[in-house]
Amino acid sequence: MNEKRAIQLCVEHRDPIGFEFLVEKYRREAHMHAYALLGNADDAAEACQESFASAFSSMSRLGELTAFYPWFYRILRNRCLNVLSRARTAAIHARLERLGDAETSVSTEAEAIRKEESEQVWAALGTLKFEYREILALKFMRGYDYQTLSTLIGIPRGTVMSRLYHARRAFRDAYLNQSATPTTGDRNHG
Repeated sequence: MNEKRAIQLCVEHRDPIGFEFLVEKYRREAHMHAYALLGNADDAAEACQESFASAFSSMSRLGELTAFYPWFYRILRNRCLNVLSRARTAAIHARLERLGDAETSVSTEAEAIRKEESEQVWAALGTLKFEYREILALKFMRGYDYQTLSTLIGIPRGTVMSRLYHARRAFRDAYLNQSATPTTGDRNHG
């Protein structure tokens, strides 16, 4: 089975086998996007599950669908926006900190540095507004080009370029500010 046939089965017959093919094809990508937007694996998994369920119930009402993921991404994106609108910025920061604390202890200095840098990146991303987190995740974690970003997000290519420019600057500032702030363990008490 290919994507075109799976879409046809879903749109014309509400076929669960066709939809299962689409879910298997895009499950990992959807989870990565949701995780990048929400910063929490459990919330990402729930957003994906709800989005796939919503997509399945909506597909039979579509007259035509040529590509599944751009259409599905809008559903997933809206679900993530709803999750974020209910959560406060402080809750996002707390989740990011818990994520770092939940990791197993590291045995080498290089791993400790990598872990700290990763936490700093996620913490800095967590301070950015949704539009900036979204475009940075899609561009740098997934490697999408400007045209694909334009299609997925539903904005003109020029706006993609502008938003990406501002998102990079905002991330750089957040990362540098976050990196410059000493943690409790770094303070010298002597």
